[in-house]
Amino acid sequence: MMRLLYALAVGLTLAGLVHIGSLLGVPYLARQGPYDRLAALGAEGRFVALPDEGENAGLLPFSDPHFVVAACRYDVGDGPVTVRAALPSTYGALSVHNRLGQPYYALTDRAATDGEVEVTILNADDVAAAELEPPVEGRPTLRIVSPTPAGFVLLRLFAPGPSARDALRRIAAGSTCGRAATRQIEP
Repeated sequence: MMRLLYALAVGLTLAGLVHIGSLLGVPYLARQGPYDRLAALGAEGRFVALPDEGENAGLLPFSDPHFVVAACRYDVGDGPVTVRAALPSTYGALSVHNRLGQPYYALTDRAATDGEVEVTILNADDVAAAELEPPVEGRPTLRIVSPTPAGFVLLRLFAPGPSARDALRRIAAGSTCGRAATRQIEP
């Protein structure tokens, strides 16, 4: 009887470890992660609103139908990327994700200055050069270091009703995501 209970406990423990390991490994083993799927929208260096219907409607799973979502793919391998977005007071959020889709930075409309946010995404090598730049008057400088050379930014804007979706799509399309001008440090 004890051997049976021992074998059952070992079997359940091993099954649990395999289950947890497979769940944690999915982002690394997936053939097409969210970064790759967003390439279908042409969201390289600019915000593109995700469609509500059609073949590209399911690019990102678990989308809330009450939000207008726009995405921008970035690559900090060639230098910093600056993201500027208007966040309405109804609710807006900006989240920065690595290439695998894991978020590493997020902020909401509460962090916005005059309804807008500006974030500069850098790689570790560009931090020293960015610290030399003078801050922009009247706006706090927000710089974050990307854990991977490539990733994407999601802009989520709450739509209080169906009639607000078109206006929020225009706001999302007016947001920018592109190369930042920085100074180079002389060695």
